[in-house]
Amino acid sequence: MPELPEVKVVCQALRENIINKKISEVLIFKPKLFKEYDSHIFAKNLKNKMILDIENIGKHIIIKLSDNLILLSHLRMEGKYRFYQKNQESHDSNLIMKIYFDSGESLHYVDSRMFGTFHLRNYENYRKILPLSKVAMEPSKNLASEVFKKIHHSSTPIKTKLLDQSIVAGIGNIYVDEALFKSKIHPTTPSSHLTVEQIANILENARTIMDESFRKGGTTLFSYESLNKQIGEYQNFLRIHNDKIKKCLECGNATEKIKVNQRGTYSCPNCQKVY
Repeated sequence: MPELPEVKVVCQALRENIINKKISEVLIFKPKLFKEYDSHIFAKNLKNKMILDIENIGKHIIIKLSDNLILLSHLRMEGKYRFYQKNQESHDSNLIMKIYFDSGESLHYVDSRMFGTFHLRNYENYRKILPLSKVAMEPSKNLASEVFKKIHHSSTPIKTKLLDQSIVAGIGNIYVDEALFKSKIHPTTPSSHLTVEQIANILENARTIMDESFRKGGTTLFSYESLNKQIGEYQNFLRIHNDKIKKCLECGNATEKIKVNQRGTYSCPNCQKVY
């Protein structure tokens, strides 16, 4: 699943290509991804709207349109966007939606797993109701006290808590392993065993790592692509979350791969302490 850096990369690419374009037509081929309203209502409401801005809240893409309308997009596991210049449109497999602009250009959304979602909202309510009402802030050491209050009574492994988007937004399976490795804390450590200072360190490390990943276009370990099949480079800079890393890059001892809440989890038993 694309995590915070990858979603930010996609948002940046979309901004560079579709801001200030007017939608002339919307074709929807897989209605099940369009939530709460019938797909023809989505298409009707998007038609003739201008795209004013694109940003993210956690892993959610926020497409701000004219007439007080917002389109929420979540890529989930395999969602991808393709942008085509006029008269250069290509056939895409796993096609979910086509958006045509009055400039003759087009935007395709493809999704082989069909787990992605779309919601229609307005400027007044989009942060107040699901799916965004429970999304927390992105990681920062300034959030440490708030996160500590949410988890310090829980025996749940710290990795599981950090993946909860209502506690901290944007961290996924790759970057939680990387942040815990840099913080020298084992993923199975009960959340209640950590101090607020340790939480602050984890959050700051997560932020630093994800900022660097964003600058390198994200992480492509499996199938992540930004707009028009652009892959990331940060997979070449991972310190622990990679099957190819058999020996710890810090101490040289063997790394381990275990399951934490059904998620493949990489760590160094020597460097990362279970508190």
